[in-house]
Amino acid sequence: MPNLEQLLLGLTAELTEAPSTNIDARAFSTIDITGVTTDPELCQEGFLYVAEESETVDSTRYGVRLDGRHYIDRALKNGATVVLSTPETKLPEGSAALLLHHPIPLSILGPICSAFYGDPKPKNIALITGTNGKTSTVNFCKMLWSAVGLESCSVGNLGGVLTDGTLIWDRDPTLSVPETVTLHTMLNTLAKRNINHVAFEATSHAIFDYRLHGVAANIGAFTNLTRDHLDFHLTMEEYFRVKMMLFNNILEPGSHAILNADAEWFAPALAICRARNHKITTYGIKGEEVRLVESGPQPLGQKLTLSIFGKSYECNLNLFGEFQTSNALCALSIVIASGVAVEAAVASMEKLSEVEGRLNLVATSPRGGKVIVDYAHSPDAIRAALEACRSFTPGKLTIVFGCNGERDLGKRKDMGEVAQSLADNVIVTDGHPRSEDPANIRRDVLEGAPKAREVAGRSEAIAAAIGNLESGDTVLIAGLGHENFQSIAGKNLPYSDRETAQRIVAGMSNSQLIEPK
Repeated sequence: MPNLEQLLLGLTAELTEAPSTNIDARAFSTIDITGVTTDPELCQEGFLYVAEESETVDSTRYGVRLDGRHYIDRALKNGATVVLSTPETKLPEGSAALLLHHPIPLSILGPICSAFYGDPKPKNIALITGTNGKTSTVNFCKMLWSAVGLESCSVGNLGGVLTDGTLIWDRDPTLSVPETVTLHTMLNTLAKRNINHVAFEATSHAIFDYRLHGVAANIGAFTNLTRDHLDFHLTMEEYFRVKMMLFNNILEPGSHAILNADAEWFAPALAICRARNHKITTYGIKGEEVRLVESGPQPLGQKLTLSIFGKSYECNLNLFGEFQTSNALCALSIVIASGVAVEAAVASMEKLSEVEGRLNLVATSPRGGKVIVDYAHSPDAIRAALEACRSFTPGKLTIVFGCNGERDLGKRKDMGEVAQSLADNVIVTDGHPRSEDPANIRRDVLEGAPKAREVAGRSEAIAAAIGNLESGDTVLIAGLGHENFQSIAGKNLPYSDRETAQRIVAGMSNSQLIEPK
C-alpha cells in the first residue's frame, strides 16, 4: 500500500497544504492511501479524493460534466482521508481529512495513479488524436501487431479489445477513453500479462480533462482536424489547441510523432512537434517518411504503392476509400515506430479488415443492392464515407442520416450540404435527439439539403431507402455505426442500424445477410 509521499513524488512543486489541525501535512510518509478516485461515491477509508470539474465525477453518469468540489462532504462521509482540489477549496469545519491544493488537480491525477499502480507498464503506448479515424487506426494497429505475432490491445469507442477479441474494458456509450483510475489499472494489468503494445484513442474531451496525462506514452499520432465538438470547444483554434496538448503536454520531448501530411492543420502540428524535438514521421500523399505513391482499385479493395524512408513497397489493402487508406497508413507508421521492421509491417497490411461500425457491408438486397453502415457524424466524415461508397457504386447512392441533439448546431446544415452534393438520394431522419425536439434537428439539416426527403423515425427511414435497391445501388446508413442504442427524450433505447437493416432485408425474398466479422 503506497503512502502519500510516494504518490506525490516529483509533483509537489505546485502543491500547497491547506491548514489542518488534525494531520501534520508534512508527514506524508505516515499517510497510507488505499485508493484514488474522482467519484465521491467510490471513496472508502483511506482514499484520496480529487475534487474538480470533469466528466467522471459520477461513475453512473459518465460524460456529464459535474463539479467534484460540490461533493466533498459525500467523499469525506464515505471515508476519504485526503482531498486534492483547487486553491479556493475548503473542507467542512472540523474535518479530520488533509486538504491539498493544486492549480489544476486533474493534471496530476494521472501521474498519481501511475505511481499508485506502479510498474510494470506496457513498453509501447500509442495515443491517436484527430477528428476522424481514431477508432479505425487503433484497431488497425492491433491487427498489424497481431499479424507479426505481438500481443496487443486497442482502446477506444469499441472498448478495450485484446488480440483474441476479448474485452479488458467494456465499451462505454459516452467515454471513448476510460476514466483515469480505470485506465491505469488496465495498463498495469496489460503489462502483467506481457501485453506491451497498446493503442488508445485520444479524444479532445479526454485530453481536456487530463485523462491521458501520466500514461507514459511513447508514440502520438494526429489524423486530421475538421469541424466537430464546437459546442464544447467553441472555436476550431481552441479545438486544435486541446488536440495538440497530446504533443505539447502528454508526450515527453523526443517521443514519436506520427502526422498526416495531407491534413489541413498539418503545418502548425508539425511546428509544435518540431519545437518539442519529437521524432517525426509524416504519412500520406504528401508524406515524407511514409508516402502513398499510387493506389489502384481491385475487386476487394486497393493495391498500394508506398515509399517508406525512401524505399519502394507494394501491398494489397482489402478496404475501400481514401480515408481507409489514410487510417491504414497512420497505423502502419505507428507500428513501425514501435519497432516492427518495415518489411514485416508492410507485408501485414493485407491482413487489415473492416472495423465494426466503419463502412460495414451489413446486407445485400434481393436485387443485389448494398447496405452499408458507418459511424460518420461530422461533415468531413460524411464526405469521406460517401466518396468511399461511390468508388464501388455504379448505380444510385442513397444516404440515410440524422444529426445529434445537444451538440454543435452549426454542423447540421454543413452535413446536409455535403450529403446533397455527393449522394443521388438523401433521407434525413433522427440520430440521437437526446432531449431536443427531433423535428427541429431535422429542420436544421434540411436547410443544407432542401431536396432531401424527411422521414421521422430511423427504422422507417432505413426501410424507405432499402425498399427500391437495385443491383449496383448502395444505401449508406450514417451516424450510429456500432452503437446499440438511440438516445431519445433523454433515454437510451435499444437500437442498432445493423440489426434494423438486416431485419428489413430479411423480410424480402432471396436476401443475403452479412454477419459481423
